[in-house]
Amino acid sequence: MNVTLTITGRSCDLALHPVSPRTALAIRAKGRKIYAEKYMDFWRRGNTRNFGMRIEADTKVQLFIDESEQTFDMGALLGNVSTSMSNLYLDSKAKYLAVLGFAEEMCSYTWSWNNVESFDAARFMTCITDFGPVLGSTMRAIDEVRYDTLCADNFAWGNPGGFTLIDPVVLDLDQLRRVARAA
Repeated sequence: MNVTLTITGRSCDLALHPVSPRTALAIRAKGRKIYAEKYMDFWRRGNTRNFGMRIEADTKVQLFIDESEQTFDMGALLGNVSTSMSNLYLDSKAKYLAVLGFAEEMCSYTWSWNNVESFDAARFMTCITDFGPVLGSTMRAIDEVRYDTLCADNFAWGNPGGFTLIDPVVLDLDQLRRVARAA
């Protein structure tokens, strides 16, 4: 059988860059104008970028077994979760962290697994990025979904529609480290 999972809602494309004190001052001074000075791939390149589907109350999840839509609850995706980013830069030598990108593009993500022998929703494994420790928010985003430890045979990103770049955020990592140690 074929298993297809589609999540529709707001996606985010956020990059967290360690920056020097000089660059931190420049970003703070220029605000959104920094995007006009740096081409888009500047903040998207490297392994600091997260492109994921935000987990929110109005996020829609659809599950198809072969071509038949099944009743499915987002909670099943949150049963077996690995979370990343909580200490991404807290253990680094960086002093400042710049957060750039967008966080509300409407679109759909679709993962498909072919030739699945039997289906059990408990076999979904979800990788989630938790932006809370960095942004002081409850924003979480699904980066990847696996089924029975397997990556999808096919992944598609579709129906993108509109986004607004966020106001750049510059964080003092020493302050975040103090908060993390106190917790």
